[in-house]
Amino acid sequence: MPQTDQLAGKGAVVVVGRIVVWAFFVFACVAGLFTLVFGLTGAITSLAADSTPLILALDHALPAAADRGSATIVSGGYDSASIVVSGLDSGTVVLATLARIAGILTQAAIAASVALLAWRLLRGYTFRRSLSLTTAFTGALLLIGGLVSGGVGMLASWMAADQLNGHSTGGGFWPMIGTVDGAPFGIGICLLLVGLAFEYGERLQRDTEGLV
Repeated sequence: MPQTDQLAGKGAVVVVGRIVVWAFFVFACVAGLFTLVFGLTGAITSLAADSTPLILALDHALPAAADRGSATIVSGGYDSASIVVSGLDSGTVVLATLARIAGILTQAAIAASVALLAWRLLRGYTFRRSLSLTTAFTGALLLIGGLVSGGVGMLASWMAADQLNGHSTGGGFWPMIGTVDGAPFGIGICLLLVGLAFEYGERLQRDTEGLV
């Protein structure tokens, strides 16, 4: 399949387009490397220091000090807390670390996919098989990575909450509830649809090649 020239030439629109795509390429490369290096370093450091970062669900009302001014809170409460815990059992630490690493690898893979997409566009291959496959692959990564990271992370949060509550009466401070971020799933489905659109564009380009 011949190259396309949407980003070739010297027109103002073309130049701006190339700058934008180059910016996406550079940003994706830097973000991927940053995520891998600092994310994995942080995970290793947490393991060595026996300090596991977690986000636990909460279901508590706001304290009276929250509205001592002229305004009054009608309703509200805490729904989560970001904490660092030590002394967890090995199973909880392993699950929390796996969830964290799954999230890091998913983000890095997505950054790599975006960089590849930008590079293919800069090379002039707009509707190419690799473009549609990469887009669909990125969407699948978001779905799988979100499922693994969210599911395993929620299980680790439950186990940590149980250990923090101990044998407290009335269920303890930390409720045994969990939340899963639905954004990766929605974005993943959208990217899968975009991948299908690219595949349709590829077939259309191939079928109409040489007609004009």
